[in-house]
Amino acid sequence: MDPAEEQKQEIEILKTIYPEELEILSDTEFTINLLLDVESERKHAVKLHIRYPATYPEVVPELWVVAGDTNADDEKNAEVEKEIEEEEEDTDLKDSQRALNLIETIELDKKDIGELSDKLDEEAKMNIGMPSVFTLASVLKDDAEQMFNKKLEAETQKLEQARVSREKQEQKKFIGTKVTRENFEAWQVKFRKEMGIKERKEKRFEEIHQGKLTGKEIFERGLAGEEGGEPQVAADDIAGMESVTEGLKNTSI
Repeated sequence: MDPAEEQKQEIEILKTIYPEELEILSDTEFTINLLLDVESERKHAVKLHIRYPATYPEVVPELWVVAGDTNADDEKNAEVEKEIEEEEEDTDLKDSQRALNLIETIELDKKDIGELSDKLDEEAKMNIGMPSVFTLASVLKDDAEQMFNKKLEAETQKLEQARVSREKQEQKKFIGTKVTRENFEAWQVKFRKEMGIKERKEKRFEEIHQGKLTGKEIFERGLAGEEGGEPQVAADDIAGMESVTEGLKNTSI
């Protein structure tokens, strides 16, 4: 069959398959706008641009992949984008709500479009010798949807990792340092130094043994005891106090 006739027939078939998506630019050039079937409220699309060489389908068609049109849904997309911006500013938004809204932040960028175009070139080479635009359009749509879902999965994993990291940081607030003999002794030395406990105990010892205080004074002031403990008195002072007490009992008035 004459290549021009095959091209004409293919375009007629494409008109029936894509009545709204197909835009004829000339007898040998057209575009097909492909809306992606993804679960986001925002609409996403890719557009396949085809130009027939004179000998197509015996050679691959010239093709480009570009971002598609979502004309009827532009207003809806704008509303969703505004909601996303407001949510990004809300630092208190719960993780569960962020996860639900995450899909609305996913979109195919220039790098993604380039990868889709390169892959479609390879597909076109595999179909040389037969009309292949419908096949190419179907492959492009499937690949774009898979790419969208992979990007969503990757972002979902990032969100989950951030949530786990945040929870670990929160848990650290409620977990103290494990006490060991070494860090307790280090703390004790530091604490005693800050409180001047060692110096006060040395001063007490000096006052007691230089006879500056009587047994009664020692008892009343608790200078022989540990800091914060019960008052303790040296054995000699206790014996002296008992002797005085016994003497008073034996003294008649």
